[in-house]
Amino acid sequence: MTPSRRAIWSWTGVMPLAIILVPAGGLGLAPMAGLLVLFAMPLKAAFGALRKAGAPLIISAITLGWICLTYLWSPYQLTDELWKLGLLTPLFALVPLTASQISAADRHQARVVMVFVIISVMLAMAMESLTLGDMTYSYKVDVEGYSGPRHLIHSAVDRVLSRGATPAMMMGGIVAIMLWITGNRILRGIAAGLGVICTLIAFDFNVSANGVAFIAAITVCALAARWPRQALPALLCAMAAIILFTPLIFWGALALTGDTVRSLLPLSWEWRLEIWSYALNRASEQPITGLGLGASRAINTETELRGMVIDLLPLHAHNAGMTIWLETGLIGAALISTSLLAIARAVARRTLSRPFVLMLCWAITIWFVNITVSYGVWQEWHHAALALSIAAAIVARPAGNLRQPA
Repeated sequence: MTPSRRAIWSWTGVMPLAIILVPAGGLGLAPMAGLLVLFAMPLKAAFGALRKAGAPLIISAITLGWICLTYLWSPYQLTDELWKLGLLTPLFALVPLTASQISAADRHQARVVMVFVIISVMLAMAMESLTLGDMTYSYKVDVEGYSGPRHLIHSAVDRVLSRGATPAMMMGGIVAIMLWITGNRILRGIAAGLGVICTLIAFDFNVSANGVAFIAAITVCALAARWPRQALPALLCAMAAIILFTPLIFWGALALTGDTVRSLLPLSWEWRLEIWSYALNRASEQPITGLGLGASRAINTETELRGMVIDLLPLHAHNAGMTIWLETGLIGAALISTSLLAIARAVARRTLSRPFVLMLCWAITIWFVNITVSYGVWQEWHHAALALSIAAAIVARPAGNLRQPA
C-alpha cells in the first residue's frame, strides 16, 4: 500500500472519532492523533525529514531536550509531565506530516470526510449551546454520578464544553474557509453556518478565553487577507516576543492594575492577576534555569479573594509564557522563542496561498490566545488539537503547488 493510501485510510478511519471526542471536552484528541500516525505509519517521510533537518527542527529538538532536562531539579515528583511531553511532542509533529502524504488524487476523499466530521462536531456543539449543555449535564449526572448543587454541576459542564469549543473553533474555521473559497452558493451557505456556530460557542459556556481568542483570530485573519506573505511569519515572531518578554509584560501590566481596577474585573480575571503575580515572584527565584518541569503542580499556596479561598497556582500559571519562565527559566524561554523565529524564517522563504495562510493563522491564533490566558502550556490534548488543525489545513488548502499564490 502506498503512503498516500495508508494516510487516506487512516484519516478516514480516525477523524470521525472527533465527533465524540471534541464535544466531550477534547481530552481524547491526544490518543486520536496517535492512532492517526500509528495507522498511517509515515516512517519513510519521517526519516526523510530527519535527513534534511534544518534549523527549525534542530533547534526545536534542543528546546524539547532542555524542557525535559529541567525535570531533574523540579520539586514535582511524578514523571507524567516528562513522559507525555518527551514522547508525545514528536508524535504530534508527525500528524501534519501524515496529512501531507495524502496525494492530490486522494485529497477529495479526505476533504469529504473532514467536512462531514466538522459539520457533525459543530452541530453537536451548537445543540449543547442552545440547550445549556443538556447532553453533557445528563452524562455527568447519569453516568459519572455527579451530585450536589445544580450550579456546581453546570460549572463542570461548562468546563467540558468550553474546552471542546477550542478545537471545534480551530477546525471549524478551517473548513469554513475551505468551503467559502469554492465560490459555490450552497457550500458558502454551509461556511456561513459554521461561522455562526463558531461565534455562538466562542462566547458561550461561561468562559471568556474562547471569546478573546475568536476576536484575536478574526483580527489576525483580516490582516492576513491583506498581507498574506507577511502574516504567518509576523504571527510566529509575535508569539516568540510575547514568550521571551513575559516578565516585563506582566511587571508593567500588574503595576497598572491597582485595587480600583481589579475591583471592576470579573472574579476569574482578578484571580488570574493573583496567579500571575505569584508566579512572577516564584519565577524570580531561579530566573535562568527555572524551578523545573511540573514545578507549578508542587508549589501551590492559597490566599483569600473577595471572601473566597483561592489557589494561587492551580496546576499551572494559566499563561504560556509565565509557565515557561517559571519552570524552564530564561534558557527555556529563549530556546522556545528561537524555535519560533526559526520556523518564521523558514515560512517567510515560501509563498503560501492566501487561503492556506488564513487557515493556519486562524487555528494558531485561537490556540495561542487560549494557552496565554487559560490552558496549561504543556497539556497534550491541545497540542494534539493544534497538530490536527494544521493537518486539516494541509488537507483543505487549495490544490496545486504551495508556491503558487491563490
